[in-house]
Amino acid sequence: MPNHALALLIVTAILIAVGLIVISGLEVSAQMNLYGGVARDIFRSHIMKLAVGVVLMIVMCFVDYRYHERYVSFYYMLAIVLLILPYAFPPIAGSRRWILLPGFSFQPSEFAKLATIVCMASYIKKNKDRMKSFVHGFLKPMLLICPIVLLIILEPDLSSALIVFFIALLVLYSHGSRMIYVISTFGLIAFFFYVAQRFGVFLRGYQISRLKAFFSGDLPEQVMQAVRAFKEGGLIGKGVGLGEVKLSVPAVVTDFIFAAIGEELGLVGIVSVVSLFFLLVWTMLKLVENSNDTFVTGFVSGLALLIMIQVLVNLGVVSGLLPVTGVTLPFMSHGGSSIAIMMASIGVVVNMATSGSEAK
Repeated sequence: MPNHALALLIVTAILIAVGLIVISGLEVSAQMNLYGGVARDIFRSHIMKLAVGVVLMIVMCFVDYRYHERYVSFYYMLAIVLLILPYAFPPIAGSRRWILLPGFSFQPSEFAKLATIVCMASYIKKNKDRMKSFVHGFLKPMLLICPIVLLIILEPDLSSALIVFFIALLVLYSHGSRMIYVISTFGLIAFFFYVAQRFGVFLRGYQISRLKAFFSGDLPEQVMQAVRAFKEGGLIGKGVGLGEVKLSVPAVVTDFIFAAIGEELGLVGIVSVVSLFFLLVWTMLKLVENSNDTFVTGFVSGLALLIMIQVLVNLGVVSGLLPVTGVTLPFMSHGGSSIAIMMASIGVVVNMATSGSEAK
């Protein structure tokens, strides 16, 4: 196994271990606060989800990555079908984001992120000589992922839809699409959100309320408690399992896990975790920097973008620098769908590294 592949697995394991340590420090009172008075063994549940993730990662390490390219149409259709399936189940809190089965649930938008990366990588490989063209290097591939983005918006899950959209856009740019297309698209999206919050149109009520609160500088109570947890943690934190402020933060084991990291491990812990994510992405890119296979470089750059976008959005939301939205912290948040997809994706990257990536 190449040294960088081993380093990738080690950094992933460290991130998982830190997540386990933080989640293990949450008391039963936090569990009851999060789940409406129903105490659940979060730590045991997290272990089981990680076990599934480890199995998927190991399997993907030994599955030739070229199969993912070969069956790209299957990925695309499966993503569409999975995003439609939640309509067969009762909505949860007004949303249709989950496929509910006995004993577990699955969030299709997490698979849709992976499917988008596979589709973009395959498209770029087939059209690498035409990426400067507006039609072939921008319009066609962005139209390709529009059904996925629209289905996620309808759940509704605006943050995941934007992540899918931006991943596709930035992967195209990293492989030759023109900067003007990217800048123009960002400008149009920024104008859309300005109009939405200014006139109260296009978006749902709670989404508009969050945008208006953000632009007016009013921090939601959830964010205020998270910032307070940061302050209580100080430089080196109160210690694992110590501190009470994090217990008052809703979704502290999922979207707001940085609040627990900040209070327990302090600023040093937050900087260390963010640095580990940058190291993870750097290691992934080093693994394939000499690859001649455009599918490989497209996939790895897409996964690297997905990880860093989610890390930065998660930290931005918890610190009040971005509007409140539900985005998990990769490998660390208590979310089974995210853990499974992320760890399986790491397995794909390891296979790419060990396979030599010699295909043109």
